[in-house]
Formats: sequence, structure tokens, C-alpha cells
Amino acid sequence: MMHIDRLSLPRAVEESPHADAVRALFSPAQPGNPAALPGIELDASVQTALQRALRTGRLSRGLETALEKLENEKRGLEHLRRQTGERQAARVSRLILVSSDASERLRGEIERAIERHAPRVLALALTADSARIGSLLFGANAHAKVLLLDHKEAVAGMLIAAAQQRSGPGRPSARS
Repeated sequence: MMHIDRLSLPRAVEESPHADAVRALFSPAQPGNPAALPGIELDASVQTALQRALRTGRLSRGLETALEKLENEKRGLEHLRRQTGERQAARVSRLILVSSDASERLRGEIERAIERHAPRVLALALTADSARIGSLLFGANAHAKVLLLDHKEAVAGMLIAAAQQRSGPGRPSARS
């Protein structure tokens, strides 16, 4: 897996005072568990980012849907490369979010998706179960174990919200 320092984050993140905090969120992996996903709280800013992504059609629910979208995009990028002979810039543009009650098997599938679609895809674990996430976004009695943010603006908003949890909204990162 590529090291986060070598990845290009969405431009809105790279140009924000939170870029270093976003990178710190993803590296290093948790001691003794290199495959562990970084965790974030489902606080007001994360809820707002999720609701905005849903409202603008930039959020998908379910592992199968996420994998299908990622595969279609990968095929499209490969087709474009074959037509133009040029490779698109490798920049993080998709973000998978997983609930706290996702099984180890599901988390393993997400890890494999991250590897297969690197460097475009990162993932975060939400410290909320699928019932809480589902009811927040899709109504009472809905569940959501896996979400995919499938647009760079939605990804940037979520990464900045996650970084702000770590550094505080009024304290960007050491970079500023």
C-alpha cells in the first residue's frame, strides 16, 4: 500500500490549513495493526458532510454498490488512458466509510478495494453503528455499514471534518 505522504489529496485539502492533519490521520497505522482504518466520530461536522454528500448525489450506500462504482470508474480511466495515451493524475478522489459494527470479513473486503483502487481511494471507520448511520441518512430503521463518497468535493469536505476532530476547528495543523 502506498504511503500517505506520497499521495496527492484532493486539491481543496492540499490547499487547506488541514492538509498535514489529514495526512497524520492516515499515518502511521495503529501500532500492532497496520491494516486498521483510522477512526472518526460521527460528530456534527461529519454528519453535515455526509448529509451534504447525500443531498448532492455524491454518496452511495452498500459495499456492492461502492465496488461496482469503483470498478466502473477504473474501467473508464483505463479507457481514457488508452484513447489519449496519457495517464490521469493519481489523486485521492473517493472515500469509503465503514460503520463500527462492520464484520472483519467486510473490513477485509474494504482493505482489498483500497489496494485495488489505490491511489484514488482511502477509507475511514466511523465510531457509530450501522443503525445510527442509516437512520441519520436514510430514515428510521435503515442501516448503512458501508458508504462511498464518490466526488472529490465530498471527499475533501469529509477529510477536513475528520482532521478538525483531531486538531480542533480553530487549530488547523502544524503547517499553518
